[in-house]
This record gives sequence, C-alpha cells and structure tokens, in this order.
Amino acid sequence: QSSALPTVADEPASPVRDVSEGEAYPTESGFIADQDMATIVKSSTLPHDSAPRVPSLAADEGSMQHNISELTALCTNLQRQYSELQAKFQAQEKKKLQEQIDAQVAKELEEQQEKKNIRMNEQIARDVEVARIYVEEEIQGMIDSLDKSNETIAKYLQEY
Repeated sequence: QSSALPTVADEPASPVRDVSEGEAYPTESGFIADQDMATIVKSSTLPHDSAPRVPSLAADEGSMQHNISELTALCTNLQRQYSELQAKFQAQEKKKLQEQIDAQVAKELEEQQEKKNIRMNEQIARDVEVARIYVEEEIQGMIDSLDKSNETIAKYLQEY
C-alpha cells in the first residue's frame, strides 16, 4: 500500500453519494419523491418568458447599490439625529451644571455677606462702646468745668 494521496479518480464524485458504488442518499418515504415530481411538473408548465428565479448579476448590483444608498442615507440620518440628541443632552448638562454653579455661588455669597454683616455688627458694637466712653468723658469734663465755674462764681459772690 502506498502512502501517496488518492487521485481524483479514486474519490467519489459526490459527497452525498458514491456513484461508483451505486449508492444514493436514502429517502425516508416515497412522499418526498412525489412532492419533488409535483414541483418539477409545475415548473415545466410555467411559461418560458416568466421572470427567472435567480436575478441577473446586473440586477443584483443595481439592487445592492440601491440598498447601499438607502443604508448610507439611513446612517447619515441616524448620525444627524445622534448629533442633535447629543447637542441637546450637552445643552441640558451645561444648563444643569450652570444652575449648580449659580446655586453654589449664591450660597457662598450669602455666607460671605453673613460673615461681613457679623463683622460689621461687631465693629458697630465696638464703635458704639468707644463713642459712649468718649461722650461720658466729654460730659464728665463739662460737669467738672461747670463745677469749677460754679465754685469760682460762688467765691466771687462770697467776696461781695
């Protein structure tokens, strides 16, 4: 026996059946064969000028070109819609972010204003205390001056 590969003549002509051995693909019943015969009879009664079952290559190319054009238009439309939706989404996100920033800035400004008001109130309280002390000293100085004037007047009155 040779290790050479078998020649084409040695191989069966069909992968389904070996013609040289007379084998055929077994059928389960005669019903299938009867159906096949009925199909053959029907197709042989069709007029010869009817459209072929398999379209020509040129028709396929035209149909494929039409399908490609439709798919291209669909893709373009989907890309446009995606861009529009993305722009709307980004606008909403920007608006939401701006609202958050505005709220945060307003909160910070409010806190700053509150701190400023507290400092101002504390400064006013200190200024009031300083002014009160100054006024008391001024009044005490006036009282002392009036007392001296009264003593002087009383002294002159006693001498007369």
